[in-house]
Amino acid sequence: MKRHHLLAVLLALALPLAAAAHRVPECLTTMRVNPSTENVEIVHRLHVHDAEVTMASVLGEPQFSLQTIEAQARLALYVEERFGIIDVASGKPVALTLVGAKLEGDNVLVFQETSATLPRQLSIRHDVLRDAIAAQVNRVNVFSGEALRSLLFQDEDAWKELE
Repeated sequence: MKRHHLLAVLLALALPLAAAAHRVPECLTTMRVNPSTENVEIVHRLHVHDAEVTMASVLGEPQFSLQTIEAQARLALYVEERFGIIDVASGKPVALTLVGAKLEGDNVLVFQETSATLPRQLSIRHDVLRDAIAAQVNRVNVFSGEALRSLLFQDEDAWKELE
């Protein structure tokens, strides 16, 4: 009987670890000034599987794969349409330049930049992957000197202000 008790205890301890191992569909976007160029660099880090599932759904191409440069460019254009920044004071969009995309392990990185100085009050929209993955969570981290400001987008979130 002790053997069964030990097995039950081990299983009870292992179940939370298995549950914790489940990956949440999340995109991490970072924005920071490159001191060499003084441009604000924006990097979107997406899980390859999530990006492929979304692109397959959005494009109606069930076998969509990010293994080609063309597919990565299509993803970058998709991201460009679903991420935006507005200067709250002027109400005008901040002009973003699409730089490109590349695979990095289990992730795909999409790069944008702007030569504009980011205003203190921003409004950001981050709909990337949320049109195909209901549980998608998008985090934006804006680094300004030593300060870090963050926004989290999920469910039906639209534009959010970052002050």
